Amino acid sequence: MVTPLGSEVLDTPVGPLVIVTHADGAVAACGFARTAEELFASLRVPGFRTAPRNGPTAALTAARAYFAGELSALDTVAVRQPGTPLTQQVWQRLRELPAGKTATYRDLLPTAPRAAGRAAAVNRVGLFVPCHRVHRVDGGLGGYSWGLSVKQWLRAHESRG
Repeated sequence: MVTPLGSEVLDTPVGPLVIVTHADGAVAACGFARTAEELFASLRVPGFRTAPRNGPTAALTAARAYFAGELSALDTVAVRQPGTPLTQQVWQRLRELPAGKTATYRDLLPTAPRAAGRAAAVNRVGLFVPCHRVHRVDGGLGGYSWGLSVKQWLRAHESRG
């Protein structure tokens, strides 16, 4: 029998945040949705069987601290999602981008900014791999799976810190 992923929901100022974790606590998926099923649908990935966690995980505790103003709280939480070596490289660079700082897709991959944009677009663990910190070279926000108003709120939250 396969152990299901665990799921938790945190109420945030921009709506409910679903965090799905592996048995070892690494974040498998995260995003602004009401349920894990809704999260998987919004990410356009096959749904995985999940079960509610019995108590708050390190990921939920870190997310709660982040929204309370401790912007670096997410930095040490383990994440694990499938991706090519290039995609993993972009995600690592995103994790190294400090809260309150932004970058362009070209900053992330100077020779392949479209690949950086694609990596951000398929990121399953938004917030923990902060694709909201990236924008187009012309200054436009680009996209965000949970809407530009959420992306703008997260960026404003981090700029206050």
